[in-house]
Amino acid sequence: MRRRAKADEFNLAFLDVMACGLGAVILILIIIKFNANSLIPSDEIVKLKEDLAAIENQRNELKQSIDLVADDVARESATQEALKVQIEQLKVQQDATRQALLDKVAVVADLEDAVVASATHTADDPITLKGGGEENYLLGLQVKGRRIGILLDKSASMTNENLLDVIKTKMKSGAEKSTAPKWQRTKRIAKWLLARLPDDAKVSMVAFSNTAKFLGKQQVYSANQTQSMKILAAEVDKLIPEHGTNLQIGLETISKTMPDMTHLYLVTDGLPTLGNQSSSLKSYRKCKSFFGTAKTISGECRLLLFQHAVKNAAPRKVETNIILLPLEGDPQAPQAYWEWSALTGGIMISPASTWP
Repeated sequence: MRRRAKADEFNLAFLDVMACGLGAVILILIIIKFNANSLIPSDEIVKLKEDLAAIENQRNELKQSIDLVADDVARESATQEALKVQIEQLKVQQDATRQALLDKVAVVADLEDAVVASATHTADDPITLKGGGEENYLLGLQVKGRRIGILLDKSASMTNENLLDVIKTKMKSGAEKSTAPKWQRTKRIAKWLLARLPDDAKVSMVAFSNTAKFLGKQQVYSANQTQSMKILAAEVDKLIPEHGTNLQIGLETISKTMPDMTHLYLVTDGLPTLGNQSSSLKSYRKCKSFFGTAKTISGECRLLLFQHAVKNAAPRKVETNIILLPLEGDPQAPQAYWEWSALTGGIMISPASTWP
């Protein structure tokens, strides 16, 4: 009986175990099936989608911002490179400008040295002069030639630059006329020319107004003879500026005193006011003042007188250089004298009031 009771207990226990295991399995299957059939609420899905879309938008916005920043950086880099190139170009230009300035400073320094050298140079002249010294290099006027004629205007207008002062001086004595400022300058110019004559040159000097005459005891002098130059300078000091200006008679006289002249130097202040008696001049009926029969003469008539004098009396193939002093009321003179001198290969200058 005891053995049978033990066998029943075992079977019962086995059945309990199997029942419990089967129940657990069934419970697990029920739970799994329940979870499989459960659904996520639709509003939560919508919210999740909205959140996802928002995140995507933020990502796109961030990407656009990053792209914009990258573009800005690229532009800034390009601008910096352009600025670097521009700065380099400016440096090159600055260096070139600095070098050009240094070159100009050097040129100015050379000119200053030349001015100082010319101002301090003392020429070995037969005549001592007060004034600017060797300014011929700055003016472009050099006294040259082997047969030189000097034609000096000693008319009344050579006393002053202003016409009213010229008229006032006409009524003064010869001594007072000789001390007039413009005439004093004229005499210095004449002596300046004498002092710069080449040593191997021959010179003849003629003074003219309404008439003309050669200066000195003889018509031609040697420039290398100091005493001869002093004689001519003394003759210049004796001249008195008066009467009208007959350029034709002056040219005719200098051509006679030195027929083989190579260079002519004329010191005057304007166009002529008088002419020689000739049929060609008489044909200009509107210019009755040619021969001193009128108190005034027009600029047109003075120009006609000048052209007639140059055409009929100027020496041929002679380099003519003209020193034109200022005179009020004669605007055509510079052009006329410049054209004449240019045709002969010479020059015309109107020097500064401080020269010589």
